[in-house]
Amino acid sequence: MTDPRVDPGGPQEYTDVFLWSARRAVQDLCERRGAELESLTCEVVSGGAGEVVVAATTVVHFRGRRCVFRRGIWPPSHPAATRAAVYASVLEECLLTRVRPGLGDDASPVDL
Repeated sequence: MTDPRVDPGGPQEYTDVFLWSARRAVQDLCERRGAELESLTCEVVSGGAGEVVVAATTVVHFRGRRCVFRRGIWPPSHPAATRAAVYASVLEECLLTRVRPGLGDDASPVDL
């Protein structure tokens, strides 16, 4: 049953499909690369001129560091499932190329 407040094909439906697909892809990435998924969320952020903008944020623990990855997903440039696959691929690339093992007690998060 659908929520009548949700615009069919709108940001809520797109976000739901994106989250479902992205969670599977990011969990697979974490299993393959030895990372731990802390959270995967979407939120509406301020856009210009009343525009709806949705950003996805993933927090993972990788190589002893807490890493935060945030990207806009709405308005869409691809179908939600494709966007989720691209999101997970870019996250993996960022983890492998930008995260260095932590030295000492540096507990600050790494923004990807």
